[in-house]
Amino acid sequence: MSVTLRRLATPTPDRWPIGMFYLVKNSPRDLKVMLRVSDDEARSFAAPTTVTNVPGYHVMNNDRVTRLRSGRLICPVASTRDVSKANHFVACCFLSDDAGRTWRRSRGQVDYAKRGAMEPAVVELDDGRLLMILRTQLGHIAVSYSGDQGMTWTPAKSWHVRAPEAPATVRRIPSTGDLMLIWNDVFVSGSGHGGPRRPLTVAISHDDGTTWTHKRNLESAPGENYSYLSATFDHGRLLVTYYVNADKSGRISTRFRSLPIAWLYTESATRQHTKKR
Repeated sequence: MSVTLRRLATPTPDRWPIGMFYLVKNSPRDLKVMLRVSDDEARSFAAPTTVTNVPGYHVMNNDRVTRLRSGRLICPVASTRDVSKANHFVACCFLSDDAGRTWRRSRGQVDYAKRGAMEPAVVELDDGRLLMILRTQLGHIAVSYSGDQGMTWTPAKSWHVRAPEAPATVRRIPSTGDLMLIWNDVFVSGSGHGGPRRPLTVAISHDDGTTWTHKRNLESAPGENYSYLSATFDHGRLLVTYYVNADKSGRISTRFRSLPIAWLYTESATRQHTKKR
């Protein structure tokens, strides 16, 4: 479950390693992040390595692994002792400096109110710090920062971006250097999970997440919910996949979309400007 594929190191003439990260659930107290590595372009994979090498129930969403400019691999994880009893999550990172051969847990962790700091995602900022965004139950995305490549983290605080209890995705656009945020831009106080997972919205930041512009909806059909997104960039296009859940039937499907990066910067009727307070 929750698979991520990543290049684990800068390719060399004799090695282009691909890592397949995935979860193995053994019990409500034991959910592990595992890694298998391929040196033949995913035709075969070596035996698994355990990333989350401490006890607990460790959740890492699909498409969450980050490789820093230094080469360090970051696996952002939300953990609890027993998901059937203590459903409160604390976020941390598991780190590797040898292309995934060995892993260690960050010294710092991130907590938050109510159900905690859930479904973290990490991106590297221009100044070398790391930014972690978090799903919360408080009607907004929370954020934490690391100045030592993921070893310790600041206390989480509101990012002043409204959201239901749902994951968000943050990426740096290679061709422009801007940050891109994709999330559900809605919050309904008192409703289940803070509102529906629609619309699915995208926005751009020119200042590493301080302000957001060019906000527009990728999806907004009544009766549909959108979440658990994967995103990558290729040949001037944004490639995204995500689940679509129909309210009436409950049917879940996967949708793929390919959009020109230029589309992210065009004006639209839904364009807004959001400032961090």
